[in-house]
Amino acid sequence: METQEIAAAARHFSAMARIVGPDPKAVKMRRHAFHLHHSGSTTLSASALLLPRGALAEPPPLLDHICAVHGHVAGDVALTAASLVEPFLVAEQRNNSGEELQPRLVPEVRLDVLVEQGSAQDGKSGPPRWLPARLLAMVDVPTAADSALSLLRHEEFIRRPTWDVGWSLADANQKQVENDTRCSLKSNRNNASIESVDPLMLSKSATRIAILGISTFNSNDARCINVSVMQQRGDPLLIVGSPFGLMSPFHFFNSISVGAVANCLPPCTVRSSLLMADIHCLPGMEGAPVFDRNSCLVGLLMNPLRQKGSNIEVQLVITWDAICMEWNSKKLDEIGRAPRELPNGKNTDSKSMELRHGYNYGRFVSSMVNKINQHCISPPLLREAISAVVLVTVSDTSWASGIVLNKRGLVLTNAHLLEPWRFGRTSPSDLQASFTGEHLNAGENKSSQPEGKFSNEDAVNHNVSLFNLGFKREKRISVRLDHAERQIWCNASVVFISKGPLDVALLQIDKVPIELNTIRPEFVCPTAGSSVYVVGHGLFGPRSGLSSSLSSGVVSKVVQIPSNQLSHLASALETDNMDIPVMLQTTAAVHPGASGGVLVNSHGLMVGIITSNAKHGGGSTIPHLNFSIPCKLLVALFKYSAIGKLVILEQLDKPNEVLSSVWALAPSSSPFVSSSPEKGKEEKVLEFSKFLSDKQQALKSTADLKELFRYKTPSKI
Repeated sequence: METQEIAAAARHFSAMARIVGPDPKAVKMRRHAFHLHHSGSTTLSASALLLPRGALAEPPPLLDHICAVHGHVAGDVALTAASLVEPFLVAEQRNNSGEELQPRLVPEVRLDVLVEQGSAQDGKSGPPRWLPARLLAMVDVPTAADSALSLLRHEEFIRRPTWDVGWSLADANQKQVENDTRCSLKSNRNNASIESVDPLMLSKSATRIAILGISTFNSNDARCINVSVMQQRGDPLLIVGSPFGLMSPFHFFNSISVGAVANCLPPCTVRSSLLMADIHCLPGMEGAPVFDRNSCLVGLLMNPLRQKGSNIEVQLVITWDAICMEWNSKKLDEIGRAPRELPNGKNTDSKSMELRHGYNYGRFVSSMVNKINQHCISPPLLREAISAVVLVTVSDTSWASGIVLNKRGLVLTNAHLLEPWRFGRTSPSDLQASFTGEHLNAGENKSSQPEGKFSNEDAVNHNVSLFNLGFKREKRISVRLDHAERQIWCNASVVFISKGPLDVALLQIDKVPIELNTIRPEFVCPTAGSSVYVVGHGLFGPRSGLSSSLSSGVVSKVVQIPSNQLSHLASALETDNMDIPVMLQTTAAVHPGASGGVLVNSHGLMVGIITSNAKHGGGSTIPHLNFSIPCKLLVALFKYSAIGKLVILEQLDKPNEVLSSVWALAPSSSPFVSSSPEKGKEEKVLEFSKFLSDKQQALKSTADLKELFRYKTPSKI
């Protein structure tokens, strides 16, 4: 289906929920990215999934029973993020931080839902209208919470900025609230407890759903909604939500956003409870329904995970399949109890959570969806490219991504993963390259990994200088292969580290497993505007157990230089005096850890290797401005992969001033733009080559290298 058709069908099941309640101290909007506060009351809004009566062929038993218990048998329901209503719960339930099957709001709170009006007969739609609503229940989805918890607990083992739940804009709003209001000491203590909430509470908060009851708004316009069964990385997604909706529904109600599945959790399972989505979302879209390419319901968008100290957000989607599995008959007895008999946070699982194993979830097949939308899977060629991307770790200090080149286990990655100090340069401007490897805490225990060794003997065999070995210590290199429902760790050793301007290195897997998928290169450079995908291990490292993540975008710029300025690569390129692409810029999101990942086109062919992001002078990276080395410059590596003669790689070790200037993000006055490199050679000194030459002469001892590390912080992260 075309995007317009999917959107037209999806809008009938999309709504916006609004809550208005008393807030004399203006604290209800804490941790909300936007709000309206007027005359002692606060208004919040979120998106919602609208489920008219009869829209689902087999609604979850829990949903029907909740409606029956509350006497809402004939009405429709809407599902949204529980964060919308939680600030207005009565004090004992608000402080409980658990699901509530008999929720109670403070007095004078008003809930309503904005819905579209349309007719199935003539296809015309009228103006949207508000319908009164009431809160029926707030229900957890434990399998989705388990998956979110696995991401949050990953941070307990590494010294990195911790993750929180909510939009990045909420931080600025919270500071404004604190400046504009005077809170009591008790309120401040409550706020402090929110900030110090543990990962378990955050994971449950991120995946809790509020069920709203509304009156039937169009009984003559019956529509059914189909459900998507299985999602895979790269599958297209469409969201209908209302960002900043309460500010002006006329402008923002039921806006469309498109993207793709970035990753699936739990990893290595057939069915997913939680999706990471590569899609542009804004505050107010939490609770929005998510649809696939056939306008089938995938699940609900929830509040994102956000990394403290940065603007990085991870969009989360709870799958409808997980909701159906959890909202089954096991909760029905709890719903029928009187409020005083309902479980609370003091004696139930609000303080603890059973971690479910992926294989149990993978065996579950929802009876309502097992025959629907079976064919909606990722293109096979894209899946092949995804399976050729591996996770590479060096000792207990860093990780990045790699690409399998052949069946013998040759892996392409970035040189800065192995030699980060060589790439500590910055550009003359405020914009510089930030290289996308990631560092681990040295104390992290990766006991499941076998040990591989990076020794001085490797350096002699492959012409790697002793300077490039840093402290001359042995380094353990491991490679993780992700296949279907299992992950395989292998030892690896160094084959080649380029000493030239290209940030590339080759590793060899020591014992090659039978299941080994390889990448297929495309040496014809993509043009600006071409669709591309990035596949790599960004943000979440080995401890998380996640497979590689995917993001999509377009080639925004192809940087080219004359072929006569790449004479050292002439034998491999066969250029015929044409301009040669030397850098690809894309709009796909690239995060730390994606270094060495693959850039592929819509046919699943490799067009480049991910190397770096742009970086502000202040230190923050720009995920959607990143740089890759085109396959056109990597011909020698693929020839070596096929033939195995090291002499082929010697051309990559030769310095090239022009190419180094490009990758240093030199300004437009660079020599390769203003004049021929043949002129004024003696006056021009290649910054990177000079850096290497000076350091190789000056660094004669371990103490010298330690001093270098003290003052030269790598910009490749």
